[in-house]
Amino acid sequence: MRHSTARGRLGDGRYLADELARSMIGLARGDFRLGEGVPMAHAVGWNALVLAIGLGLAVAVVVGLPPHARGESDNPVTTAPAQTGRPQTGRPQGGPPAGGRDPSAPGQAAPAAGAQGSGSPAPMMRQNTEAGASQLLDDTLAVDPERIARARAKAEEAPPQTADQKELAEFYRLRALAAQVAGRQGQAMKDFRQAVVHAEQAPGFNLGELYALLARAQGSMARRVAAYRSAEKAIAATPNVMHGQRIAYYFFLAGQAVSAGHLDVAERALSDARKLVEQMSGMRGVPVEARQMWGISLLSVQGGLLQAKGQYVEAEDFMRRAIAQAEASTNPRAPGLRDQFRMSLTHNYIAQGRLTEAENEVRLVLASAQRQGGTKGLQTAASLGTLARVMSEQGRLGEAEGLARKALELVLANGLQGLGPSRINLANVLALQGNWAEAWKEFETNRQGLRDSPEELEVYLRGNLALPIVMVKTGRAAEAVSMLAEQVKNQLALLGDKDYGTAELRGIYAMALAESGQRDQALAEFDQAVPVLLSRSRESDDDASSASARDQRLRLILEAKMRLTAERGGADAAGQTFQLAEAARGRSVARALAASAARAAASNPALADLARREQDAQRQVSALNGLLANAISARADEQDAAAVKALRARIDGLRDARARAMEEIEAKFPDYAQLINPKPASIEAARKHLKADEALIALYSAEDRSYAWAVPAQGAPAFVAWAMGRAELAALVEGLRKALDPNAESLDDIPAFDLAAAHKLYAGLIQPVEAGWKSAKSLLVVPHGPLGQISLALLPTAPATLAAAKGEPFAAYRQVPWLLRRAAVSQLPSVASLATLRALPAGNASRRAFVGFGDPLFSTAQAAEAAPQTAAVTMRGGKIKLRSAPKASGIDVTAELGQLPRLPETADEVKSVALTLKGDPARDLFIGAQATKATVSKANLANYRVVMFATHGLVPGDLTGLGQPALALTSPAVTPDGGNGLLTMEDILALKLDADWVVLSACNTASGQGAGAEAISGLGRAFFYAGTRALLVSNWPVETTSAQKLTTDLFARQAANPALTRAEALRQAMLGLIDGPGPADGAGKPIFSYAHPIFWAAFTLVGDGGR
Repeated sequence: MRHSTARGRLGDGRYLADELARSMIGLARGDFRLGEGVPMAHAVGWNALVLAIGLGLAVAVVVGLPPHARGESDNPVTTAPAQTGRPQTGRPQGGPPAGGRDPSAPGQAAPAAGAQGSGSPAPMMRQNTEAGASQLLDDTLAVDPERIARARAKAEEAPPQTADQKELAEFYRLRALAAQVAGRQGQAMKDFRQAVVHAEQAPGFNLGELYALLARAQGSMARRVAAYRSAEKAIAATPNVMHGQRIAYYFFLAGQAVSAGHLDVAERALSDARKLVEQMSGMRGVPVEARQMWGISLLSVQGGLLQAKGQYVEAEDFMRRAIAQAEASTNPRAPGLRDQFRMSLTHNYIAQGRLTEAENEVRLVLASAQRQGGTKGLQTAASLGTLARVMSEQGRLGEAEGLARKALELVLANGLQGLGPSRINLANVLALQGNWAEAWKEFETNRQGLRDSPEELEVYLRGNLALPIVMVKTGRAAEAVSMLAEQVKNQLALLGDKDYGTAELRGIYAMALAESGQRDQALAEFDQAVPVLLSRSRESDDDASSASARDQRLRLILEAKMRLTAERGGADAAGQTFQLAEAARGRSVARALAASAARAAASNPALADLARREQDAQRQVSALNGLLANAISARADEQDAAAVKALRARIDGLRDARARAMEEIEAKFPDYAQLINPKPASIEAARKHLKADEALIALYSAEDRSYAWAVPAQGAPAFVAWAMGRAELAALVEGLRKALDPNAESLDDIPAFDLAAAHKLYAGLIQPVEAGWKSAKSLLVVPHGPLGQISLALLPTAPATLAAAKGEPFAAYRQVPWLLRRAAVSQLPSVASLATLRALPAGNASRRAFVGFGDPLFSTAQAAEAAPQTAAVTMRGGKIKLRSAPKASGIDVTAELGQLPRLPETADEVKSVALTLKGDPARDLFIGAQATKATVSKANLANYRVVMFATHGLVPGDLTGLGQPALALTSPAVTPDGGNGLLTMEDILALKLDADWVVLSACNTASGQGAGAEAISGLGRAFFYAGTRALLVSNWPVETTSAQKLTTDLFARQAANPALTRAEALRQAMLGLIDGPGPADGAGKPIFSYAHPIFWAAFTLVGDGGR
């Protein structure tokens, strides 16, 4: 089987460039009803732009064409054909009947219960789709598998024994349509081709229609150049007087030309269509519905063409206008077009990274699909498939899997074999979760089921980079090497070794080589691929493909090279692996920051213009790279040198323009350049920013092992690779956090901290690199993955057990040799952030001491209530309060802002810090209804040394529509000054600060199934860019009294000794909790000790731990 290397990939969930082009116009319904020939990963389908099948028919209906053109007597399954020839007369005719009523289409089903209307998007209410995708559906609507069975029977009929060319042409045409309904796209293409052969010898047969049908079938099989040429033949074969069909075919040609890489031909086709529409619109007797559809289609095709070029913002405007006109249209087929446009807009939003809006759009299409085709219909399956893709991009992989499984279930329930995109989509989601065995099962089922149809198998697996990765991960590396070797050779010949897609393919090839024992060749391939991947990674960030899958591939490639380099050893193994880890760490955070920074740059006109130019060029290069990959992946007999040359010229020009813009940004706005495109720091580069008593500890957790590097200010770095992979490490950290975030109801419910497991972590990662940090007084830690959920300060440096209970509870923890006793510990979001922080100038000496925001009100009910909403934990002899935390997560529940628990005790905490720092409470404290986003925006925060936000830190998915980390402030329901109640990462980037500290005292680094650590990384880098030197961040819901005691003691120590560093002040405050007295009863008897790490280790310093 020949495998293509095109970067317009089915398998990884990418939205193909040619698919995008073909989706400019057409009825989604007309494609989805074709069954498994439709990629469920992309609800727009392969051939959606078939105006000859969509708009052409709609025009035919309104101008009153012959019955066969309206699909009334053209059912190859339920009725005999009324005629054997397809007459071509001089009167205007519409497009092929497949765009009207599918040969075996079900009737209109009753609307789904509770289905959303077709108007403007309503506020999105996320559902627990992981628990059951069926909850999205109305089960009262029936499945019609008999339709598929009838189509399959028709597709298996033998040709008639006749020499009549018209009869044979008609037979093959009808059998091809039935094959499409049955999901046999390869057979359909062959049958349409055979129908053309006979029709060319049958005078009067409608060749234009046949060529359009053939082009659609060729497009569904990724025969892009053949489809483009067939579309041209459809126009040439259609008489000038057949205006409806010619308009349809011009639109169709535009999409097929884009797919084949001929943007100039697409633009001419659009221009020809526009001229003919203007001509027809001026004629008498043309129904208003026809004019409406033409206008809608012009908008959509223009939007699709812009989207294919990567001009997503401009394309969005055209698509929105097309949707609005479709909703206002009186044509009965307009709702289908509206849904098609919504699906195109969904993919536009995915490409822009606007995933919440993408989810809104696809949910509207899902509701409409249920109304039009039934809950169990293929339209619904396709919509679920696209919703699964959106969930994957949002990181909600459990929900994505549930939706993908439901889509496949519906395909099977409709009588199809499920050998195609729906199963591939499920395999891709499983691969994203690292569930390699299950992913292989789905891929192999597809491969075996289509082994007798190599063309279809090639289409569904063509260029799917998840497949060779799954093969490597499931012990089939040698097979993957054989499969990839020729692909790499061809890709190098066609695109060269500087192309991102080529480098990505070589990286996976290197993974396979390494796993199959060919290590020298693997290292040679890695050495060629990795520099290109790192230098051009942003070039691929804004393409329309799956960002999550692309990030996973890059991470796996870097991790594979890291492992090979570590195993081979050598003088520079530590340095090489250090940089690889820095490049692999936090890709999703970096991308989110870049997107937010570009929007936040609007406040600076000069920067905004440069940022827009750089981002526009970047997006266009990404989109055109997809078209180029399609063009060069065509079969040898379809290669189009002119198209390839033209696309390369456009791409080169855009790359030059982007490079010029980036150079200017780096010269004029270096901080912004570092934020959007951070360069992986080397060990020597990091060492330059270390002080004499500091050491850097960088950590990385890969799939099969974990790594640690210790870099002293002077001397050799230390390096270790520990045979504990990410999943095992996550389980270990989760076990440790059970004692730190226990959701306890009483003091007795607080579990013992697992000292043995904590020391195991120390002994595996930190002790082996002790030579690199043992003389340091301050450790700067760059965590990764699960290691971002705890502080290294709470690791015992020697085996420890708790002594027999004496005195107050938890007092025995005072004897544990915590790492905290040896050195202060702070965290950095990345190695590169150290350079940014150390480059900040000293703060303005005239700054005020403190400004604080606390106890925001999230609902009118909270505003009306006086009683604190905190969880009380009963103690022997007294109570403490554990701060409430939101129970929402990106997977299980989505809470509205008004459902967040109030944090009334934070008002006292903010006041306490203000008094310690001698702040002015009347002027600088904003509590309750005053703690609004507008207040934050209006305050001159650059005039304060310490800025405190005592409120919930949220991760994407915690609230409906929340797509980036945020701090929760007073709701707009409480005060008109509330804005939207969320201070997002994008808002923070736009702030102007000069703060030594920003305190975030109600965060949880394990929230969102670990997303909290990434959120803190993103918020940290945003605050640093805004002008903050350090964050003080809570790691879990804190106990109120100890939290207040720690923060006030920290700032009191710094106030008393200005020479004390931030990291050392925090260390001393923590030791004060461990060794000092805990709460006492009225008689002065200790109730319990704060020596348990749930109390003293609740806060982490993120940023510069210096003065």
